[in-house]
Order: sequence, then C-alpha cells, then structure tokens
Amino acid sequence: MNFIPRFQNWTKKKYGEIKVWQQTHVFPQKNLDQKMVLGLIKKNKLPAFKQLRLIHKFITAQEKKTLGLLVILIIFSLGVMAVETYLQHRVIKPAVGGEYVEGIVGYPNTINPLFSSLNQVDADLCRLMYAGLFKYDQAMNLVPDLAESFTLDKTEKIYTIKIKPDLKWQDGEPLTIEDVGFTINSIQNAETQSPLWVSFQGVIFNKIDDSTFTLELSQPFAPFTNLLTTGIIPEHLWQEIPQKNLRFSSINLKPIGAGPYMFDSFSKDSKGNIKSYTLKPNPYYHGQKPYLKIFTLKFFNDQDSAFETLKNHQINGLSFLTKDEKEKINRKSLNIHSLRLPYYSTIFLNQKSNLLLRSKPLREALESGIDKNQLVAVSLKGEGLAIHGPILPFQVGFTQDFKIVYDEKLASKKLDDDGWKIITREEFIEKRKKELYQAWLDDQTAKQTAANGGKPKKLTAEETAQQKIYGEEYLVKVTADLEKIDPQQKIYRQKNNYGLTIKLTTVNQPEFVQTANLVKENWQDLGIQVEIEVLDNEKIKEVIKNRRYEALLYGILSGADPDPFPFWHSSQVNYPGLNLAGFVNRQADDNLETARATNNVAARTKAYYNFQKLVAQDVPAIFLYSSSYLYPQDNSLKGFNQYRIFDAADRFNGVTDWYLNTKNEWQW
Repeated sequence: MNFIPRFQNWTKKKYGEIKVWQQTHVFPQKNLDQKMVLGLIKKNKLPAFKQLRLIHKFITAQEKKTLGLLVILIIFSLGVMAVETYLQHRVIKPAVGGEYVEGIVGYPNTINPLFSSLNQVDADLCRLMYAGLFKYDQAMNLVPDLAESFTLDKTEKIYTIKIKPDLKWQDGEPLTIEDVGFTINSIQNAETQSPLWVSFQGVIFNKIDDSTFTLELSQPFAPFTNLLTTGIIPEHLWQEIPQKNLRFSSINLKPIGAGPYMFDSFSKDSKGNIKSYTLKPNPYYHGQKPYLKIFTLKFFNDQDSAFETLKNHQINGLSFLTKDEKEKINRKSLNIHSLRLPYYSTIFLNQKSNLLLRSKPLREALESGIDKNQLVAVSLKGEGLAIHGPILPFQVGFTQDFKIVYDEKLASKKLDDDGWKIITREEFIEKRKKELYQAWLDDQTAKQTAANGGKPKKLTAEETAQQKIYGEEYLVKVTADLEKIDPQQKIYRQKNNYGLTIKLTTVNQPEFVQTANLVKENWQDLGIQVEIEVLDNEKIKEVIKNRRYEALLYGILSGADPDPFPFWHSSQVNYPGLNLAGFVNRQADDNLETARATNNVAARTKAYYNFQKLVAQDVPAIFLYSSSYLYPQDNSLKGFNQYRIFDAADRFNGVTDWYLNTKNEWQW
C-alpha cells in the first residue's frame, strides 16, 4: 500500500527534474531568440534581415499563410509594374523590308512624265520613279520636292525657284538646273508631241545660277504651280535622242528618275505584254527613304481578272475597286480606303440637238425631278455625295447656296406651267409616230435637195411612189419601236402637238447605266418619255467629239485646281474643247478668266461664286454626284494615311511611309 505514495513522490521528483532540464536546455534558447528580436526592434524602426530570417520561429501557421499571400501579391504587383513600364516606353516603329504587290488594269507603254497623262499605268509608275519640282503630300498640299523654295513676283508671272543641293539621279549622276531646262524645252518642242505642250506654251526658262532659275509666264495663271509636279527627266540620257523619237525610246521601259523607287526588273507574257514590274528603293533619293524593300506591280487585261486575284489573296492591293466589287468581296484582311476625288457626274443638256431643252422651265423641272440621294445610295452604294454645281467640296470657291432639293411636285408644276399637258400612252404613241414620220420626210427632202445641187427637187411619179413605199416601211418600224416603250409609265406629256421625249446617252459602265435607269424612272414619273442610249468608250468619244447627243450622262475629273475654264468657258464649246453643255455666257467667261489669272484666294472665291450663280440660273446641265475612289490594300500594310486624291496616281503620294515590318525601340 506504501507503493502508490512512494510512486507519486517519485513522479513529482522526476517531473521537477524534467522541467528544470527543459528550462535550461530548450526554453532558454527560445527566450534568447525572443529577447534578441525584441532587442533589435528597439534599436531599429524597420525589421532587419536578421529579424526576418528568424520570424518563422515565432509566428503562427495562419500568420505564415497570410505572409505567403502577401509575398505573392507583391511579386504580382512588381510584374504588372514591369509590364506597364515596358508598354509605356516601348515604341513600335516601321522597319525596312518586305514586298508589296499591287494589281493594275492595263499595261505600261511609255514610262515618261512627258507622256504619262495618256496612260494611267504610266502615270502610276512615273509617280513612283520620277520627282518634280513640287509634289503633293498626303493631305494634298502642294510642297517642294526637288525645289527648295520659290517666290512669285508682283505681276504673278515670274516664278523664281531654287533647287535643293546635291541632288542625284538614280544612276548616281548629278541632277542640275540644266535637267529642269531640258525637260521644259522638250515639252515645248512640237516634235515631242507631249500632251503637256499646251500647258507650257509661252513659259520662258531662265537660269540665274547653279541653284536658281526663273519661269516667266506670258500672263498670270493660278493653276501653274500644279503643273510643276511634272517629273523631271535626265538630260544626260535623253539629249542625244531626237525629240520626235523620245516617246518611242527603249529607255522609257527602264527609266532613270529621281523618285523614291527605281527600276529593278520586269517580266513579259507570251504575247510580249509586260505582266509585272518590280521596283527597289532609290539609294540616292533626296527625301525619306522607303521602308518597303520590293514594290511590285502586276498588270491585268481587265478589272474582273484583277479582282479575282485580289479575292484569292494573290496580291496585297488593287489600284481601283468598283462599288459593286466592294459588296462582293469577302476578305476580312482588307482595308478599303474611300478617297475623295474631284470627279463628278453630270447630265449635259444639248439644246441644239433637242430644241425642247431650250425651255428653261423644262430644264429646271428635269433637275428638280431627280432624286440625287437615291443615285448616291444605289449607284454608288453610298460611296459619294450629291452635288449641285461644278465646284466640289475642298475646292476654292465651293458653296452650297445653289443647292437643289428633290421635289417631284414642284417639277410637275413647272411642266404644267410651261404648257406640258398630261396625255395617255395611246395619245403619246400616235403623236410621236407623226413627229418621227415628219422628221423622216424632212430628212428625205434635205437629201434630195443636196443631191440636186442645193435646189428643191420635184419628184417623178415613180420616185413619189417609191418614197411612199419607203415611208410606209418606216412607219411600220416606228410603230413597232413605239409599242416597246415602257408599259409601266403611267403618264405622258405633250405641248403644241409634240410629245415630251428625251434621249439620254451614257457610257457602258455599270455605275452610269444604273444611274441612267434611275434618272429615267424619275423623269417617267413626271410624264417624260426617256430613251437610254448606252455606248462603248470609242463610240462615246465620237459622239462627244461631234456633240451628237441630247442629254449626256458623263463624268469629269477637274484635277488639282478647280479651274472650270476647260469645261464651261464659251471658247471651249467646240471640239477639242470640253464645254459639253454648250454653255455660253459672257459674264461667266469673265469670272472664269478672272479666277485663273490671280493667286489671291479671296478674289478667286468671289469669281467662282459669281460663276456658279450664273450656271445655277441658266441650268445648262444637271449636276448629280461626286463619287469616291475605292482603293483596297491588305491590312498587313501600314502607313497609308490619305483621304483625298486629285488623280489615281496620288494614292502613292505617301509611299515612303508605307511599311510591312516593324521594330521595337525604347523611349524614355
């Protein structure tokens, strides 16, 4: 029984020994660690490395977990900061390299600035390979190119131009003022047969020193500086070739210019046509060097072939895309640039061919009765804008003061007031039949009189009988043709026993044909019988040359300067002039002459305003719309920043900024 008390005493004794041992061997170390940590805290406001190294020995498991999450958060934050810093200070810049391939409809012929306006493909290549005294930047501002500066004297006739120093041709030869003089003299030489001959007639070149020359005009001409974008050709290559042979020289296919790109090679098909043309950067170029290492142009017979190649990703870009093709193409990697072009479509009214058009109320009714916004939406697929005069937006003198709003009721009232009464289809056909038969008789009489030496001829009984047979045959044909007129037309009009009918002539292009049909529908709603005549390019040129049309739906490219003189001055009524409406107005002539004879913007604006007012009052033509130029490029190409052009070749104005490759640079 004494065992239990003795065991208890023994246990207490041993427990005491163990506790003493723990105090002297285990816990004193922990106490020392704690004292050291606490001691360090007293000495330092922030934990030192020795403290942090020992922290795991006296924090709890939960505290360890919290600390771990905090460390992860700190590391993540530092990573985000590093990425942010990288992105903020990294700059992606264009790098040299890559090949750009563009398709063009047509083939090169004479790659020479003196003749390039005759062929769009030549004009495109000249823009890449040649340089002029001036050029257009991507905003279409006229800026110096080979020229360094220029001044214009008080008479506005003498241009003093200084060229940049150390210019070189692509073959390394120096480009000098003598080259400029040679180019101008070649244009002015009648044997050269340059289409620029008219524009440079009377211009006198005079060298002042090795860097300065003057160009003196016989009279002020505001658009003249635009002509100085013409590429300069090298005298050392062309001086030995007779002027009459310049156009036919083989040098034209392997030209030497001073533009950003130079000739590298070309390949031909089995028919001898050049099927592709490869360019490389000009090492002597005086401006910013191009980024693209290879620039290749591929040539096609027709638009359909070029379009299919673009669809199949075989080329990077196409020189032009039609409005219909834009809707058909399904290539997501394509940027389709919609560029403003000073091109407008108009219906020119020929009052000599159709005497009915001499009625001003009729001409006003024809204009008010056309829904121009519908034309833009349907014919242009929205790629354009309705216009109301010959001066377009962004051009000097543009105004909206003479805007015509589509109003079918107003147009109908004008016809009513002008005496055009509504009649039935049957009545119209009968009256029209008599008109055409009488016109045929008059034509026969005129021919007989001409054959009789200008004297009226009395027909024999046999000739009279024969003419009657021909007349009956003609009536049968006319009747059959008249029965074909649109049965959907509900009303017609007549005045003084004449039916109201107009022939609308246009060129065989989808946009114009569709526009002509829409105009026809608009006019039919007013009671006008419309006959559409669609001609190919060659026939339309012949019709225009001889002014054999009543109403002509056609397009005009006004160019860099709005100068409407060639299209509206009375001196241009007959061929080769381009006054297609036969517009004659002495006041309008005065304003056109004033505007082109001064560089004062305010004076030009006033003159063009007065000119537009006179045109609006007379209604010699119906202005329809200005269409955009669609230019597709693969979105891998960067650096294209244009929104306006004056000519198709202007799409290359900023070509030295185009790039395919990139590089990273740091910027602090």
